This record gives sequence, C-alpha cells and structure tokens, in this order.
Amino acid sequence: MKTKKTAVTTTWQSPAQVMDTLFDVREPGCDGVGFALLRPRAKQKANSVAALIGAKLSPIKPAVSTPTTACGMPVTARDHRVVLARGVADTALTRLLDDYDAATRPHQRLLAAVITVRGDEDMPAHDLLDMAATYATIHLARGRRLTSVVALHTPGDELSRALPHAHICILARQHTPSGWLAEHEDLTDTAHGLWAEEWAAFRAGWERIAAAA
Repeated sequence: MKTKKTAVTTTWQSPAQVMDTLFDVREPGCDGVGFALLRPRAKQKANSVAALIGAKLSPIKPAVSTPTTACGMPVTARDHRVVLARGVADTALTRLLDDYDAATRPHQRLLAAVITVRGDEDMPAHDLLDMAATYATIHLARGRRLTSVVALHTPGDELSRALPHAHICILARQHTPSGWLAEHEDLTDTAHGLWAEEWAAFRAGWERIAAAA
C-alpha cells in the first residue's frame, strides 16, 4: 500500500531555523559532545534529512557563485565528507538523501541524529575533519552500519569567536546494499552519555596515535 508523503521544503535554512527542527538532548557531564534528534515532524511541520543536511552543508546562505557538490548541492561549510555504511555502493548525495526520505515509513519515529564535536584552539580544521570522519567510518559505517555526512564548520572564518566544530549527521535507519533497515537502537533521547563516552575514548586514542607518529 502506497503512503502519501507530506511535502517538505528543501530551500536554504539558517542555523537558527535548523536548530528549531531538532530536539536538542542534554545530559549532565556530556557538554563536550552535542547530540540532537530529527523527528519526521516537529511543530506541525514535516522534516527531511535532505533539508537538514543541506543546511549543515551551507551554514551561510549560498550565492549564485557558491561551490557545489558533484551532484549540485551548494556548500558554504569549510568542508564535508560522506561516509557510507559498510558495503553500500557509491551514490550521489542528492540521490542518497532523496531515496532515504522517500523510504520513510508511516510510523517511523526518527529521521536522523546529529552529533557535534568541537576542535581545540590549536587544532587545524582539516585535523578535526579527519578525526570526525574516521570516527564515523569506524563506529558508524562499520560498527553500526549507519551512513552519515560530516560537515566542518569554522565560524572564525566569519569573525566569530566560536571554535571550529564538525556535525556528524547520521541517517537513523541502518543502511545495507539492499536498502534501509530499522532505526538503530543507539539513536534515542537517552543515549547522550553513550555517544559522549564513545567519542571521548576515540579522541583519546586518536591523540595517542598522533603523538606517536
């Protein structure tokens, strides 16, 4: 039986508009890692991963001359990486997101999660992107069969005092070569501590490896 899809907007959204679509999870002691969830609907409006990730790729409003991905999505973020789940064939980002949104089930509770990790004042932006993308490869793509998009933001480029940070936008349903499975059990509003602990352990290991190189 076909399910009628609610139309969603894919026009540019400001950072404030994006935050308004997310449920920001906060647990004591987890300040080092941000964790937010995107529901199919919020405040009587339909959401989509295409709109969320499009906004993360363009934290500043795109212009006609703004660079784009190979498939045409504008990018004003410093950089980004697409990290596909293990075994999934390469595909254009627009097709990936459109396919995911089109496959949303009628009673699906979660579309995506966003983990935000921050760099240090003396950390080059490309090191932060490498670290976040490697974490996504090991713990998401391989460990949980989840596909994600990592967007690197460097607010200091726009005369902001905020430190560089990376948003790891995780598609909530496990991704296999044959399609989308169930939502992953670790993407819940009680899992902030789990993600903060896992990131802290990974980052400590990353820094040990870097120091020994």
